[in-house]
Amino acid sequence: MAAVEQVEDAAYRGSVRDDTAVIARWLLDHLGQRITTVGLGLRDASVVRRYARGEVQPPQERAARLRLLYRVGRTVADAYDAETARAFLTGSNPQLGDRAPLVVIADDPTEHAASEVIGAVRALLHG
Repeated sequence: MAAVEQVEDAAYRGSVRDDTAVIARWLLDHLGQRITTVGLGLRDASVVRRYARGEVQPPQERAARLRLLYRVGRTVADAYDAETARAFLTGSNPQLGDRAPLVVIADDPTEHAASEVIGAVRALLHG
């Protein structure tokens, strides 16, 4: 259990401390352009690439999604691997009323949605 908690803590710390450009680069490198773009509620990946290059800062609501997507993706990727993180994010999840975590993040960046998605991650980790 301690190892799982360390993974989750490291992902959380990164999600609040790291610059949005660093976070966007990690997401693109580990989850891919499509998942990152959809998770941020965007239609065009060029915006995400601009975030990753540090050319622009995301608006507050999009930054919240970016940080949540990173926290979730990194937690699962560090506990398992990037392929599992992508499958977790895009798959139907019983903890979320059979919605994909990616859809929940894209649709609702509020604390309630974040809490639900983090709960689904914990259910996966603690199985």
